[in-house]
Amino acid sequence: MKKLCVAVLVAMLCIVSSGAFASVDKPKVGFTVMVMNNPFFVAMYDAVKEEVEKLGGEVLVVDGNMDVQKQTAGVEDMIRQNIDFLLFNPVDSDAGEASVKAAKAAGIPVICLDADSKGPRDMFIVSDNTLAGELCGNYTVEKLNGKGNVVLINGNPVSSTRMRYEGVMKAIKDHPDIKIVSEQNGEGLLERGMAVMENILQAQPKIDAVIALNDPMGLGALSAIEAAGREKEMFVCGVDGSPDALAAILAGNGYEMSAAQEPARIGRMGVEYGMKILKGEKIDETEIFVPVKTITAENAKDFHW
Repeated sequence: MKKLCVAVLVAMLCIVSSGAFASVDKPKVGFTVMVMNNPFFVAMYDAVKEEVEKLGGEVLVVDGNMDVQKQTAGVEDMIRQNIDFLLFNPVDSDAGEASVKAAKAAGIPVICLDADSKGPRDMFIVSDNTLAGELCGNYTVEKLNGKGNVVLINGNPVSSTRMRYEGVMKAIKDHPDIKIVSEQNGEGLLERGMAVMENILQAQPKIDAVIALNDPMGLGALSAIEAAGREKEMFVCGVDGSPDALAAILAGNGYEMSAAQEPARIGRMGVEYGMKILKGEKIDETEIFVPVKTITAENAKDFHW
């Protein structure tokens, strides 16, 4: 019996030494976002990679490419590769539940970044997206003196987009002369923002402002507006504070404002809290909202991710 107990103890120690406790010092981190073809997520990934490499660990990456099935399969593959925690930005907040449940069933903590997911995730770290939408809406209302035709370019059905939308609606609800004359889904992408704006320009003879719920869509819309020769008719607002948006704002070509986020900070916080969870530290908050700020030509030179 004594020999059996010793054998069991040794086996247990081997399991511990080769499992999660050993990887705390050199974590294997899963990272997936809705699409890597976006400077916002590139900046987030670069920050995650830098922080994990400081710990001697590695990052496995899955580009969701706006495809729920591809992202879900990618998460399943990372689970098979024994990641220690998952940094998850879902293509779709509802559909993301499957990935969250799969990771948690495997004992893997899940931290959602920028967009939340259904399911038993451990934490959600995100910009104050409701405020971002409010900032865009407030800027538009003030610039138009409370009256004008506005185009709204929406995005994919994720929590961050929904919160921005709610913020815009909150800002304009007491201004009945601000009319949303068209609302289209640009799917978060520059090329889709351009395509939907081309269609809107053909259908709408009078537009005063465009609010895009991220900068890539806004920049795509701006390209369509310039191609149509209507840049003096309207201005564009976006969300992110991306380098390309800042350049457009400083160029003075109609892209006037962006509600700026801090993707690198969100990425670093994801690693920080992932490590805390691995180490068993007590964490009181389950949601963290990172502030955003209005960027215009007045302060664009001083802002960077």
